[in-house]
Amino acid sequence: MGADKSGGGRGRRGETGYKGLRAAQRKHCWLNPTLIHAAGDEGLECVTYRGSFTDMDADNKKQTGEMQDTDSDLSEQIKLATKNCHVRAENTKLMLSYQRGQITLPQYKLLLFSLYEIYRALEEEMDRNAAHPAVAPIYFPLELARLESLEKDLEYFYGEDWRDRVIVPGATQRYAQRLRQIGKENPEYLVAHTYTRYLGDLSGGQVLGRITQKSLGLENGKGLSFFSFPAVSSPNRFKQLYRSRMNSIELTKAEKQGVLDEAVRAFEFNIEVFDELLKMLSMAETETSIRQRQRTHNNRAADGTKMAKIINVHHAVTETVDLSELIKVATKESHVRAENTELMLSYQRGQITLPQYKLLLFSLYEIYRALEEEMDRNAAHPAVAPIYFPLELARLESLEKDLEYFYGEDWRDRVIVPGATQRYAQRLRQIGKENPEYLVAHTYTRYLGDLSGGQVLGRITQKSLGLENGKGLSFFSFPAVSSPNRFKQLYRSRMNSIELTKAEKQGVLDEAVRAFEFNIEVFEDLQKILSFTDNQVTVMQKQMPASYRTHGHTPTTKSVVPASLVSSPFLRWILGACVAVLTVGFGIYTF
Repeated sequence: MGADKSGGGRGRRGETGYKGLRAAQRKHCWLNPTLIHAAGDEGLECVTYRGSFTDMDADNKKQTGEMQDTDSDLSEQIKLATKNCHVRAENTKLMLSYQRGQITLPQYKLLLFSLYEIYRALEEEMDRNAAHPAVAPIYFPLELARLESLEKDLEYFYGEDWRDRVIVPGATQRYAQRLRQIGKENPEYLVAHTYTRYLGDLSGGQVLGRITQKSLGLENGKGLSFFSFPAVSSPNRFKQLYRSRMNSIELTKAEKQGVLDEAVRAFEFNIEVFDELLKMLSMAETETSIRQRQRTHNNRAADGTKMAKIINVHHAVTETVDLSELIKVATKESHVRAENTELMLSYQRGQITLPQYKLLLFSLYEIYRALEEEMDRNAAHPAVAPIYFPLELARLESLEKDLEYFYGEDWRDRVIVPGATQRYAQRLRQIGKENPEYLVAHTYTRYLGDLSGGQVLGRITQKSLGLENGKGLSFFSFPAVSSPNRFKQLYRSRMNSIELTKAEKQGVLDEAVRAFEFNIEVFEDLQKILSFTDNQVTVMQKQMPASYRTHGHTPTTKSVVPASLVSSPFLRWILGACVAVLTVGFGIYTF
């Protein structure tokens, strides 16, 4: 369906226009029989369907699984192609300030002008190309269109004559011009822009919406229509649907590469827009500061008191927002104690054996299995969603790969889980059910530890055990994270944006301390067991024939310990206990 030229585009559609839109989308069902569109009173619900019409409802769950299975095509390629520029865009000064809650009303109002110009170009081109085979499957104007919402927000802030006050920076104009160009020359490239923009709005945009509301004190959703998607009841399910539709688009090899290049270009445009807005805002803030000083010249004492209060409030807000800093402070003492335990220091000296490492992988597997299953189950929770990075951080597949390398395909039949590891996993499952926000403490200490000190321990392991070509070391590899430092910055900024009550925030801090203290107790308890096993080996060595000990032989565990003892449950339990002691070093080595 083309743009309503008489009404000025999608932003002025009336009820009749939406009915026409529904009719056009139903018509598309006949053009593409694999797509069923069902219009209801609460909005347009779309599902990807292959099968008879009468079986559609019964197969809904099955189709959701199929969508997830096919979610590795074009959508995954875009993720991989844009991972570097994605991180750069989220780490621009403007976005970092925004995520810290340091957004002012002038900044937000100027941002709305840029968004309006961008979405006006994008949605007019989407309307004009609605019947294009690469556009039709992802054409969701009722669910996704932002233009009306932006017009509503601008009218709230500027009044009915807001169009006469529009400010469009140069970078924003170039972005809009590019959208209109590809709409005419390469409509399939619109796929890249709609995917990066709309799915971003449905993900991180929701976090920014809450930050905006809190920072600017906006009530009852006024001025925040842009962040609202009333026709999307479940963002996660809708994103799954969107990706499956996008992955079904048929493109030539050249067209697909063009879409990937355009996705990168989209992020580059965003970075330029952010940078230019920051310059304009800095100039505006300078002028505002001058005017404020002029207004306060005749009443310095009173206004000085007010300014002091403002500064104090700002410091208090900063302390509240920076959850990552609060965790560092809260866990500082236990962190140092954990790093300086005798066993952790031994590992760092390269005194790790292959049996210890192999059993260590079992403990890590059990811990990350519990952690990542709970993260998956709570992916939509408001405290989990902002830090949910399964593509970049998930360790479970890597650990399975390492265990299969050392133990073969039947490694699951040989799993040994020490008691301390079981208690750790049980705690993770407990908070996943009762207090999902506490998962923030564990993901932060573990994953950022893996990206920091864990990399050092990975090199120590490789050198100590003589492992080549990365075999058996997949746990230490993060192929989807090109820059650990930049990613950690992104992760902290996302975590700091999570809204928690005072009680919830204190609970997260207590949970972070609990993670360290629990592992320290494991170190201390198991040190006695390790000392016991070392003493037993020494006694057995002394009992060996003198002729064997004096002929240049280097006894090994296998040579010294009888086969019956090696296979006994007691020794397996002791070796498993050794694992738990070393487990902590990987997850909490350093921030």
